Amino acid sequence: CMIWVKNSGAAPEPIVHPIILPDVAKHTGKMLTPRGAMAARAVYQVGLDSNNLYKTEVLRYHYSSFTVPGITYEYHVPSRQSACLHVQEAPNFDPTLYRAERITSTGRGVPISMVFRKDIHMNGLQGGPFPLLLTGYGAYGACQDPDFDGDRLSLLDRGMIYAVVHVRGGGEFGREWQEQGKNLAVKNRFADFVDAADTLVRQRITTPEQLCAWGTSSGGLLVTASMNMRPDLFRAVLLEVPFVDALNTMGDPSIPLTVGEWEEIGNPNERDYFYYMLEYSPYDNIRMESYPAALVTASLNDSMVGYWEPLKYVSKLRSLKVDNRLVLLQTDFHAGHSATSDRYQGTRETAFQFAFLLDQLGLTGARVLPTPP
Repeated sequence: CMIWVKNSGAAPEPIVHPIILPDVAKHTGKMLTPRGAMAARAVYQVGLDSNNLYKTEVLRYHYSSFTVPGITYEYHVPSRQSACLHVQEAPNFDPTLYRAERITSTGRGVPISMVFRKDIHMNGLQGGPFPLLLTGYGAYGACQDPDFDGDRLSLLDRGMIYAVVHVRGGGEFGREWQEQGKNLAVKNRFADFVDAADTLVRQRITTPEQLCAWGTSSGGLLVTASMNMRPDLFRAVLLEVPFVDALNTMGDPSIPLTVGEWEEIGNPNERDYFYYMLEYSPYDNIRMESYPAALVTASLNDSMVGYWEPLKYVSKLRSLKVDNRLVLLQTDFHAGHSATSDRYQGTRETAFQFAFLLDQLGLTGARVLPTPP
């Protein structure tokens, strides 16, 4: 990690201060899979913390990852020494049991961040394939940074892998990466997500029968459009308040937020954007074929994704698909776009969603990996 410090002492130019992060796990630069070794690296996030004093010799920064809840450090510029100020508590959590890595898809060079239990198999990932939950977002330049989530541990402890695809349209790799997933390049997002899923299957880290996808809001657009492209790649999908009726919603400026969204994916009232959007809009591209099982959620008071979008999508999917896999709809009559504000109700909803995924993967009776005393 590097910090550029300007006006440090008498130096006229910014000085580079390399910082060694002691909590970053050592990495060999490769990850072993059933198909051989892949280039890999450790994955974490570092950012500036609250620094409210303008004239000061110290700088606070924050470190976290899939396996570290969060640590706040204070860096003393003159001595170049860091001191730990605060460690976020996570009761009964042992970070040494988990491993986080980042690989790159073989086709389109898309980064995939993963976290899993080290003892998922005696040979690690080489013992695959394993059940895997794949997610992504890829919109508005938002970054899907590796963060700690205690709820996620219930899946990891049952032998699942959690993976995030950093598709184009997100901001993880700068403005150019974001622009490559906007407007008349939106379909790059879906191609990236499919390529990542395909890479994980080809490497035998997982299989289509063990692969689930999870998308929320614009992430729902990502997952459903990718599912339309390759329904054979996924066993089940979890779609939370998904943006699935892109063509109709973007064509109606009376719907809240529609006009502002034109800057992101275009205005289908213009000819070029209409035909381009028609090619990927999830609702408009459901076909008569087999689809993954799906759990779709909607919220009555959602002002960002109208409740009618998930309802229309579920109705059409049930009508046209030719398999007998479940398509469930869960509607909250009180919540908005960000689901319930009740912490305990939110935990119950997450448990219900995870139970759906475990059921579809045949893991409802799976042995929970042991935690050393």
